[in-house]
Amino acid sequence: MALGGDNYLALARKYRPQVFEDVVGQEHVLKALAHSIDTGRTHHAYLLTGTRGIGKTTIARIFAKALECEKGESSHPCNECEACVNITNGAFPDVIEIDAASQTKVEDTRQLLENTQYPPINARYKIYIIDEVHMLTTNSFNALLKTLEEPPAYVKFILATTDPHKIPTTVLSRCLQFQLRALNLDEIAHQLQTICDKEQVKYEPEAIMSLARAARGSMRDALSLCDQAIALGHGELSASSVQGMLGTVGDALITDILELLADGPEAAATDAAGHSTFAALLEKIRQKAPNYKSLLDELVIAFHDLALFQLIGSTKLEVFSFSSAMLSVYAGRMTPQQVQLYYQIILEGVQEYQYAADGRSAFEMTLLRLLAFTPEKKKK
Repeated sequence: MALGGDNYLALARKYRPQVFEDVVGQEHVLKALAHSIDTGRTHHAYLLTGTRGIGKTTIARIFAKALECEKGESSHPCNECEACVNITNGAFPDVIEIDAASQTKVEDTRQLLENTQYPPINARYKIYIIDEVHMLTTNSFNALLKTLEEPPAYVKFILATTDPHKIPTTVLSRCLQFQLRALNLDEIAHQLQTICDKEQVKYEPEAIMSLARAARGSMRDALSLCDQAIALGHGELSASSVQGMLGTVGDALITDILELLADGPEAAATDAAGHSTFAALLEKIRQKAPNYKSLLDELVIAFHDLALFQLIGSTKLEVFSFSSAMLSVYAGRMTPQQVQLYYQIILEGVQEYQYAADGRSAFEMTLLRLLAFTPEKKKK
């Protein structure tokens, strides 16, 4: 496999998109930006919003390259000229990147904005990329607002934030706003598979899906987890090593829990050897020593999927986190009322988790509560 070496780059950096076409899952935003560039109708201020790790800063950098490329303004920057290369490396003097989280003082903002009166050194525009802009103080926003109201023709602002509600409406009203969406499991899994193939990393499909699910919509998180899993797995991605790293137990154990609930209270009955299905499952879970909070979170997702499956049935659309084959089995063995009740009980278990003596007792108490509210099967 190809990973390793003194100059090894983290996957999130090595495979950071350099053109719009490489960005995963944000087509609605990319088309609008590309069209504005190609028609020469770029706005003076853009606001990119959305959860972490989905491409806000990456899109801002590509946008900057598209405007500054020495081969001409185009939605397809060459990535070869001096301007493109320097912007990629963060060394282009007329593209200024600011982390608002570390520069919240009004003095920092005023000093920065005072420089807008000076034209770019050797570029078409002076572009300001302000990340986590919601972290600015009220006075800093007021200073920014003055520049946003009447900016010089050569100045462009690209603001990025995970929390647009904290930005004053006076600032919002002067920006073109684009909401980036969290990536779905299929998009993340496909990208992870593509990268693993390029890096010649062997992987199991279940390992990829576990990483995609743990990333919770963030491609950057998915790649960081993938890096960690490859290191722990000695260059390979196996389901067992990934689940061990994440503290999860995989779909198999979730299926065992669903089977327990589908069997009903009789699962607690002892057999001739004095063992019950419930006791056997507890021992199995304890042996795996999972992250019990993550296990509860996975159960929440499982019952969400079951409720959705009971309503819409099997579909080719990517709306489920768990396999349709598994969902079809248990959606038919539980009533919609049961699924809703189980979902509520598990959510309460998640909320009570922080107050429990330890994670295991919190999880097992939630499981006992699920069994207590499982109806007995009618005798034929």
